[in-house]
Amino acid sequence: MPGPSFQSETRETPGPREPSFKMSTAQLLVILGFVTIGVLFAATLVAYVVTRTNNQTWHTPTGGLPPGLFVSTALLVMVSFGMQHASNSIAKNRHDSLRRGLWFGLASALGFLVVQAFNWNAVLRSQSMLDRPTLFAFSFYLLTGLHAAHVLGGFVPLGIVLNRAYEREYSSSRYDGVRFCVWYWHYLGVIWLVLLTVMYVSD
Repeated sequence: MPGPSFQSETRETPGPREPSFKMSTAQLLVILGFVTIGVLFAATLVAYVVTRTNNQTWHTPTGGLPPGLFVSTALLVMVSFGMQHASNSIAKNRHDSLRRGLWFGLASALGFLVVQAFNWNAVLRSQSMLDRPTLFAFSFYLLTGLHAAHVLGGFVPLGIVLNRAYEREYSSSRYDGVRFCVWYWHYLGVIWLVLLTVMYVSD
């Protein structure tokens, strides 16, 4: 009588658990860049507020801040709208719509810089009627000029993304360049809102 046959059970050795959240090297670098920019603007804002509250020679222009700042804000909103439209379009493989969104964002960003030039000129004219330069003018140019410099810097990645969009290098499964570019312009929009709020509150 044959004895009972035993079959060895094969047990799978569980591998290491996959992390629930993955971050690519490119994403990490972009986030670190945002942190660096944020620290720079935070330090500048602290200096702005301290200077404003502790100095008697501030002298905000008659009539307050240039009303053109609201136009600048609207243009930055349009930049974010165009960038987000571009991102949503490539997620659906709509390449023509992607390019239109990018161009719309680029045109709005250029418009922002043009309006900022008018705002700077308005402050310059208001200061020219005074006997001496004031700390308001210096601080205003520092804050808005620093932001404008980052807007100018944003044309570099935007130009690269536009070029690659025309070469159809992006698709619904591969468009990190577009995504990072969109993040950058959204981030500049948020920073601008913070700057504007601080300037009006401390006016």
